[in-house]
Amino acid sequence: MIYLNRSCQVILRLLFPHEPLNCNSEEIRLGLIPVFHPKTIQLLDNQVVETIFHTPAPTSAPNLAPNYANYDLVSSEPQNEMYPFKKARLNDCDGNLSKRWYIEFYAWDVQQKKLVRKRFYEINNFAGQKDRTAYSNRIIRQVNKLLEEGFHFDLNKVPEEAAEEPIKNHSLDSALDYALEVKKPSIRSTSYPSYKSAVKIFKGWATENRQLEIDVAYFDKLRAVYFNDYLFVERAYAAKTVNGHISYLKSLFEVLVEREIILKNPFKGIKKHKEGLSRRNLAFSVEQIEEIKKIISERNPKLWLFIQFIYYCYLRPNEIRQLKKSHIQLATRQIFIPNYISKNNREGYVTLPESFYKELAIAEELKSDQEYIFPGSLPDKPISKNMMGLRFHKLIKELNLGKDYTLYSWKHSGVVSAYNAGVDIKTIQNQCRHQSLEQTDVYLKSLGLGVSQAINNIPEL
Repeated sequence: MIYLNRSCQVILRLLFPHEPLNCNSEEIRLGLIPVFHPKTIQLLDNQVVETIFHTPAPTSAPNLAPNYANYDLVSSEPQNEMYPFKKARLNDCDGNLSKRWYIEFYAWDVQQKKLVRKRFYEINNFAGQKDRTAYSNRIIRQVNKLLEEGFHFDLNKVPEEAAEEPIKNHSLDSALDYALEVKKPSIRSTSYPSYKSAVKIFKGWATENRQLEIDVAYFDKLRAVYFNDYLFVERAYAAKTVNGHISYLKSLFEVLVEREIILKNPFKGIKKHKEGLSRRNLAFSVEQIEEIKKIISERNPKLWLFIQFIYYCYLRPNEIRQLKKSHIQLATRQIFIPNYISKNNREGYVTLPESFYKELAIAEELKSDQEYIFPGSLPDKPISKNMMGLRFHKLIKELNLGKDYTLYSWKHSGVVSAYNAGVDIKTIQNQCRHQSLEQTDVYLKSLGLGVSQAINNIPEL
């Protein structure tokens, strides 16, 4: 153990102004802030770092329920009108913990016949900003509920006890399960497995580091950064994979923030790792396009029509297979993409270029009696999800082009061809259905596209 003189105690007080220091001849206790490091075992009892003992975070959240049962408010008689009031609010002194915070509200006083202010200072019993904020949120919700029900001040009546909200504690484990359940209906079925995979890896890491059963309120940004490092360093995931896992967890923790289970999202603000250019779905060269076109247009005209939807309109294979004849609007030369087949759940339109418009105008698929352009084995169902991709993959193997070329390569090929032909970036943005020009610019750079060839058309002075 170590011994501290008065000077050392003063220094520690300056370093930890809000931590209750209990200095004696044997040990120093630094409050309830848990010590955590991914390379060390998390002790269930006192955690030791050199000669300083730290009390770890409890496995449940601090009791933030009000420590008093009423607010001097009485209920209104059923026949009385509602009384005016001003909702409760927190004055946090701009986050300054050295000042006296308070919760304030105004209620109607039937004797004085005016609004009377009341303040609560019990919030200052909590040392940390996080606990003060959580406590005040609970009080404010409770007081405002009473005011909206007609509660007021009346010295001739005995104030009723306010029912305290039940305290719900969420372990990191149960909180993630809850967030995933809430999130599931709003995400695509194809994305849900990715969320589950990220949660599974995260839980494995949390279990190994004795974090899975702590209250989710104690999982902070430092721990999130350690998990980010774990993915990148120990598991040696690619930058894109790490960024994806962090994005999924950030989305799930945001569910907890919105439902006031936690105050801050620990994954918010974590910097993304720089991603290298992907070699997946490489664009075809002009020579490759000519060779593939000749083979597919003869062997499988339906597949070639499918490919043209990708090349000219930048549609995703899963969107194309669900297209109905009613979505093709030849009169306006547009294709309508409903939100229920769109990847981002947003409906929109893409334009039919002249060359593709001529193809569709004579296509047999648009003249048939079937609802879908690419029907499956059952007339009222679209072609299966991977059918066209598998057919194209067989051809790729025949030509020995390699696994970096896929059916989706035709989108990149179409964008590259349009860009090199001088099509402006705004048109490409609209056809790609990007939300911003910046998104399109990043996409073009990922394809290795820089300055448009149209710049060569600037006239000579």
